Amino acid sequence: MAEETRETEGTTDQTAAAAQSGERTFTQEEVNRLVGDARQKERRKFDGYVNGDEAKEAAERAAKAEAELAQLKAEAQRRSDVSAAAERAGIPLEVAQMLNGANADELTEQAKRLLKLMPVHPTRTDDGGGRATAKKTNAQLFAEALSAAHK
Repeated sequence: MAEETRETEGTTDQTAAAAQSGERTFTQEEVNRLVGDARQKERRKFDGYVNGDEAKEAAERAAKAEAELAQLKAEAQRRSDVSAAAERAGIPLEVAQMLNGANADELTEQAKRLLKLMPVHPTRTDDGGGRATAKKTNAQLFAEALSAAHK
């Protein structure tokens, strides 16, 4: 208790000395208010920023979206390659979609090999004086053979 009295007397002496020298002194309430105001001001600087968990979740969502986008781009590229291969080889698109090449060149090569395996049946350009029939392309013959096989 004697120590408390000395501390209080010391504080009173300091306050009296500060008052005589013209310095402003603050009560504990004033100090608490000033510190609280400073803390609030500092916190307002960071309003709108996300905390660590929110940032992590946002990064995970962004990574997932990027992976989905990459997959969609790969699928679109595959469709484009298949379409180009079908056109270059002269086979129906439905047939080209069954091929498994990794890129347009591989797909085209597979389509050409597939055409070589297809039997080519010569078609008549004249049915004996009746109506003339047009010659069919390998692609047309191939499509007909597939259609007949699936009936």
